[in-house]
Amino acid sequence: MTVVDALLRWSRMSLTSLRTAITVGALTMLVGFAAVSLMTAPQAPVGGAEKVGLSSTPLNAMMERHRCSFTGFDREAVPSKAIVRTPEGETRLVSFDHGWAVFIGEAAGELVAVCLGAETREKPEQPR
Repeated sequence: MTVVDALLRWSRMSLTSLRTAITVGALTMLVGFAAVSLMTAPQAPVGGAEKVGLSSTPLNAMMERHRCSFTGFDREAVPSKAIVRTPEGETRLVSFDHGWAVFIGEAAGELVAVCLGAETREKPEQPR
C-alpha cells in the first residue's frame, strides 16, 4: 500500500465519519425541537370550574341560565355575554366586549366563561 492509497483511504473514512456525525446531530436537534414544541403548546383546560376555583351553585345556575362555556363554542356561535371574576373576587355577568377586554388584558379581572345569553322563547301566536 502506498502513501497515496493510505491517504485516500483515511480521507474517505474521515468524510464518512463527519457525514454520519452531522446526520446524527441534525436528527437529534429535530427530535429536540419537536419535543419542545409539544411541551410548550397550549393545553386544553381541565375541569372548567374546578380549574378556575369557581365551583359553586350560584355560578352553575348562572352558567346554565345564560348558556355559558368555560372553553368556548363552535365558530358559528357568537357569544353575547361573558362571566368575569373581578380583582376583588366577585363573579359578574358582563357584555362579551367587556369580557374580551379582560381576556386581552385591557381591563382588570379574569375571564371565566363566555355565554350565548339567555335563551329567548318565541311567544305563541294568540288565536284571533
